Amino acid sequence: MSFWKKKDNLIITGFVVAFFIGLSVWFDLCCVRAAFFPTKAAGSAFEVTFFDQNQNPVTLDQFKGKPLIVNIWATWCPVCVKKMASLNRFAGTFHAKGGQVLTISQDQGGAATVRAYYARNGYNNLPIYLDSSGQLLSAFGARGLPTSVFIDAQGKEVGRIEGGIDWDSSEVSNMIGQYFGINFSQ
Repeated sequence: MSFWKKKDNLIITGFVVAFFIGLSVWFDLCCVRAAFFPTKAAGSAFEVTFFDQNQNPVTLDQFKGKPLIVNIWATWCPVCVKKMASLNRFAGTFHAKGGQVLTISQDQGGAATVRAYYARNGYNNLPIYLDSSGQLLSAFGARGLPTSVFIDAQGKEVGRIEGGIDWDSSEVSNMIGQYFGINFSQ
């Protein structure tokens, strides 16, 4: 009798395949959306409406005039959560230097979910914005979470980071100097 004709072998093989599919999804949870949903052109990102913590509609056009970093994230994204503390510290320094960090959550639970997460962790330098539809992520043509987009004062994308980064690192300081002419060492 061949291997594939034995019922037990088929069941075990099915469990092994299901295990590895589940494992790959678990490790790549933040990037699953990119594998299944097409993305739009990056030029439309400034037209996408998202919401502030009071459910007021907002677009990126409203933030032109100063250096801007848009961080698209979610509380269910392990990499996002791991990097949020350093992003909070960075946002305070960047704001003092004339820039602004927008953290735009993809959470379905709304502002209450993000507000509770911020309160638990003491994040007071990060504003709450929501895009539970994922339209902004798609408009930027991003492949997953977290994605951080660097936008100059004229509203032009000058760089991006897809995935996690230590916001306290010299690499980020160098990018801020290169993209915005802001010196973090002073």
